[in-house]
Formats: sequence, C-alpha cells, structure tokens
Amino acid sequence: MTQALRILVIDDNPGDRALIIRQLQRQLADLQAQEIRDNSELLSAVAADQFDLVITDYQLHWSNGLEVLRTIKQHYPTCPVIMFTNTGSEEIAVEAMKSGLDDYVLKQPNSYIRLPATVRVVLERAEIQHRAALLEIRLQSLLNQLKVGVFRSNSGGDLLECNRSFLDLLRVDSLTQAQAILQPLLQESYLQLISLPPPQHQEREIQVRRADGTLIWTLLSTTLSMIENETVVDGLIEDIIARKQAEIERTQLNETLEQRVRERTIQLEQANSQLADTNQKLADANQDLEEFAYSISHDLREPLRAISGFSSILLTNPGEQFDAKRQDYLRRIVDSTQQADRLIEDLLSYSRLSRTDIPLQPINLSLLVPEILRQLEPELQQRQARVRIEEPLAEVMGNRTILTQVITNLVTNAIKFVPPEVKPQVRVWSEQQEKLIRLWVEDNGIGIAKEYHEQIFKVFNRLHSNEVYPGTGIGLAIVRKGVERMGGQVGVESELEKGSRFWIELPKTTD
Repeated sequence: MTQALRILVIDDNPGDRALIIRQLQRQLADLQAQEIRDNSELLSAVAADQFDLVITDYQLHWSNGLEVLRTIKQHYPTCPVIMFTNTGSEEIAVEAMKSGLDDYVLKQPNSYIRLPATVRVVLERAEIQHRAALLEIRLQSLLNQLKVGVFRSNSGGDLLECNRSFLDLLRVDSLTQAQAILQPLLQESYLQLISLPPPQHQEREIQVRRADGTLIWTLLSTTLSMIENETVVDGLIEDIIARKQAEIERTQLNETLEQRVRERTIQLEQANSQLADTNQKLADANQDLEEFAYSISHDLREPLRAISGFSSILLTNPGEQFDAKRQDYLRRIVDSTQQADRLIEDLLSYSRLSRTDIPLQPINLSLLVPEILRQLEPELQQRQARVRIEEPLAEVMGNRTILTQVITNLVTNAIKFVPPEVKPQVRVWSEQQEKLIRLWVEDNGIGIAKEYHEQIFKVFNRLHSNEVYPGTGIGLAIVRKGVERMGGQVGVESELEKGSRFWIELPKTTD
C-alpha cells in the first residue's frame, strides 16, 4: 500500500489555500493537505513531524516565507520546501535558495495548474539527492580506508573534497586548514596540467609543510577531469619521506621557494580583500536600489487599484440611481489619490536622505523640540495629546532640517498609535553618555511586539492596516536613514499594550 503524500500549505489567503489544495488533489493521488494559518499551527505541525513537503507563501501577516523555510530546514534539513508567492523579488528568491529552498514559483493564474508538476519534480529531486547522499557516504567510507590522500580541487586551487588520509597526512582537521597549506600548490598543478596534451596527467615529488610545521616529501599525482561541465583536478598524495631523507639540499631550496609563494599569496589575498570591500559596497548600493524599486511597485498598487476599480464602476453604471454611490466612489478615488501622493512624497524624502550631503552643526534640543511642538500644535489639539519635555535637553551635532523631520515623525507616531478613546501622553528627555547624547520619546500607545522592533524601521513595513492606523509605512524608515546619515543610531524599547520608548543617539557637540 502506497503511503499518502502529506503536504503543509502555508498561506494567509483561504481562497489561495483552497485553490492550491484543489489543484494538488486533482493530479496527485492519495494526498493529505494540512492548512497552516498562523505561527502556532506551524510550530504544532513541526513538532508533530507528519508531513513530506511544504508549500508556503512569502508575505504572511505573522511571518514571511524565509522564516518559515528556516524553521522547516532547521528541524528537517531534507524536507522539500516550495515558495509559491506573488510578493517576492529576485533578491528574496536568491536568499531563499541559499537557505535551502527547493523551488520558487510565482503565483499567477496558470501557475496553480503547474504546481502539482512542480511538486513531483521536487519530490523526485529530493529522492535522487537522498540516494546520491547514501552513495556519497559509501564512497567516502571506501576512500577513508585508503592509506593514500585523495582530493579534488577546482581551477582556482580551492579544495572541494578529500578523504581522511589526506587530512591525516597534512595533520589538519578540516578542508579549510588544508586549503591554507596547499592552495598555491594546487593552483600551480592546474596551470601545468592545462598546458599538457591529453591525457592531462602529472606525477611529481614535492615537499609540503604540514600544520604542525614539519616538512615532508610527497608524491603528488594529478589528473585534469570534467565534472558536470566544470574542470577539476583529481589527485593522490602519498608520504615518501622515507626515501627522501638524503636530499637535504633540495629540501632547503623548496623551503625557500615555498616562503616566496606564501608571500605572493598574502599579497594576492590583500588585493582580493580590497576588491571584495569595493564589490560589497556596490552590492549594498544595488540592494538599496532594488528594495526601493520593489517598495514603490508594491505599495503604490493598492491606491492605484482602488482608483481604477471605482472609476470603472462609475463608467459602467450611468443611471441616476447611482448618485449616492457615485459620491462615495468619488470620495474613495480622492482618498486613494491622496494616499498615493503621500507615498510618493515620503519616498522622495527617503531618497533625498541617501543622495544629499549632510552638513552637521551644533543644535540645542531645548530650543528645537519646543519649536517642533508649536508646528504640531493643531494635530496635538485635535488628538487631545499632552507632550511633556523634561528640561534641560542636551546639545548635539546634527543637521537641523533632518533632525526636525526625525523628531516630528517620532512625535506624530507617538500620538497616532494609541488605543481608541485613549488620550496620547508623550514624554521627551535626553541622557548624557560618554561621547553621545540619547534623546528619548516615550508614549502610552499600543506598543510593539519584540520580534518587530527591527522590522518597523524598514521601508513600507507596516504592522497595521491603513484603515486602522493611516500612514505610508515610511516614517520610521526616514527616521533611521536620517539618524544614520548624521552619524547616529536609532532603536526602540516596547511591549504590546505597554507603550513604546523610541531613542536616537547623536554625537555630542565638541567643546
């Protein structure tokens, strides 16, 4: 009797979950699908260990697909996971693949039909990998029984695999340690092999300094091979020190040459390190740009879809009986347009923080904060908010325009995110530290769960819907970017239903 295929389906949308399960049941016989709607259900399913495959969306109201993937792989490294989503990006797909994702499918109308085929392919691939792993274990066991070192390296001299005797010969415990000893030699072997006519095989006697500092003579046999369209060097290395004891002069010469190679290797590593730093800076800039572009395309769609939908209704229902509804539709179109305008304005503010020069000057917070509160007076009165400043506030090095925007965003958030019928109470004070000033903004609001303390400072990361607490999701991202551009840091201390204490740290003014 064939065992039933057990699948976890993780998605916020009940309609999407139902459609996924229906398509799977049509093409996969004897299927058992379990729907996961929140984190507690996921943890229960993981503890029960009664599933063979996981299909998860990326954007979840309680988590995201990457965290789900890591949870599954942490407990069951070989369990196949498919991400089926329409809210991901190329960066997310790459990060997911690095974390062990088995397949990434964009959620489109025709993708539901192809999903069962993807499940079959992933399961077949997992079975092949399982069999290959068993074969690898058997092969490695045989290699480890040999008294000759066996290894494989690539064209750059990077070790890919070896047997136990290879490590024992070098007196190391890992490939990484062996790499540090043999990389120049392996690079040299590759260059020599590619210059030879087929069959590209070489055998030579070389001296190697082991991890404990001792020198030994070895017989190195290398062959150039093709493995999965990649050129590799397969080699054998054998200890021949017994028959090389008499060749002292050659030993001394090789020691000198080896030292020169090590010096050249260090120089190359230093150059590579500088190049890696430059590449990392470029990668970080590209990542910010991709995140920015993705945020725009994702969050501007909501108001634009509303405008398009209500406009279509107005065009297809011309009768006078729709006058009252027309007024409501027009009002919603105006609201959506204003929401899109606020999104664009906040995005421009965020973008300018990354591009403009930031001149710093001494700023007295005791003068700046009251000035900001005077500008916010209409909003404070409307919300019946009370803001208490504990004087004196310190003086910091900053940019007046950016610091004004940062404090304004913190105060407006403090009076906005409060429970219904609660009058906002805000407290502002500063603390002297060794080289920094920390400015605190404390509120009596709804609070923030600890797992979201980092997430709220990212662009468009909102914890509540726009209907409950209106906004663009960019305010705290502007706070972090602005403070970092002024050479400072930002953070929050908060718990649900216990209010929040946001802080920013900026350098002290020089005496």
